[in-house]
Amino acid sequence: MLTYEKKPDSGIAEIIVDGKITDEEMNAVMTAMKADLDKGGRLKLLEDIRSFEGMEPAAFFKDPRFGISMMKGVSHVALVTDATWLRAVAETFGFVSPVQIKVFERARIGEARTWLETAA
Repeated sequence: MLTYEKKPDSGIAEIIVDGKITDEEMNAVMTAMKADLDKGGRLKLLEDIRSFEGMEPAAFFKDPRFGISMMKGVSHVALVTDATWLRAVAETFGFVSPVQIKVFERARIGEARTWLETAA
């Protein structure tokens, strides 16, 4: 499952991953996020990775292109996960990314939201 939610009048969006990501879900998230970015301004993202069981092949090939093209409109990413391999990837990517990335354990999701709300 992959979902995307952004409240009106907020610069923070949340992406939730729980299980396997389908092509249909990836298309819906890409469309919603692109619409928010097209309105102007920059987004801050909370990525809540509850569990990750892979992606359908069509979704997998969209993900890198989507991520790279959308990065220009994102200023901060709070990655919430207990998966050590995802933590390592995010921390490594953070060294070369213009986006500020901070990783939080799942039990600290409230702290992740606060970090995004107060980040300049």
